[in-house]
Amino acid sequence: MAHAKSRYPVPRTAGALARRTTIGVTVAVLSLLVAQVLVDAVGVDVGATGATSPFSAVPLVGTTIVAGVGAAVAYAVLVKLTDRPARYFVALAVAVFVFMLGPLLLLTPEMGVTLVGQGVLLLYHLLVAVPLVVFVVGGVQV
Repeated sequence: MAHAKSRYPVPRTAGALARRTTIGVTVAVLSLLVAQVLVDAVGVDVGATGATSPFSAVPLVGTTIVAGVGAAVAYAVLVKLTDRPARYFVALAVAVFVFMLGPLLLLTPEMGVTLVGQGVLLLYHLLVAVPLVVFVVGGVQV
């Protein structure tokens, strides 16, 4: 599909998209880990603790990697289907973000997450979503 002149350059190769996504995931992971160190240092009562807690490093990093893979696949599909992949990708990202609020609000209390912890997780969702969207669409040139 020929692409209309876009504000954001469409990656020409899978490698270019993988590079963008990897940088977005890296920025998101570093942001999450720094935020979690601050949450721990201040002693915020998030409720859930232990290795399976959504606030431990493995779930934070693992879910961010999964989100990055999903973002790259979605963007690659949109590149093939539309002349405006960045526009539709941002709309899709917003829809996924809103959808993810359901489990955040409904399931995390069952895991022992406090209301404050839910707020922290909401912040963490933003810390993942923003760099993924910005880097995948090419809002920051790498």
